[in-house]
Amino acid sequence: MISHQADTRVDRPRVDVQDYFELRGWAKRFGVTAGEVRRAVARVGDVPKDVERYLEFEHQSAGAKLPGDTRC
Repeated sequence: MISHQADTRVDRPRVDVQDYFELRGWAKRFGVTAGEVRRAVARVGDVPKDVERYLEFEHQSAGAKLPGDTRC
């Protein structure tokens, strides 16, 4: 029996870390390095929204000061 529902999995964009040019494009879009995109995909998967959310969290937490940190 043929289903008339569209398979939306095929239409969703994915972050392909194996394709060098696509990886560079995602890195530019997210404003990070290709290595950071690779690490994010390894942590949260290849869904662009998840990768973007993870990278934003990483950058926010990297800029946060730790209690007792006296460096400027």
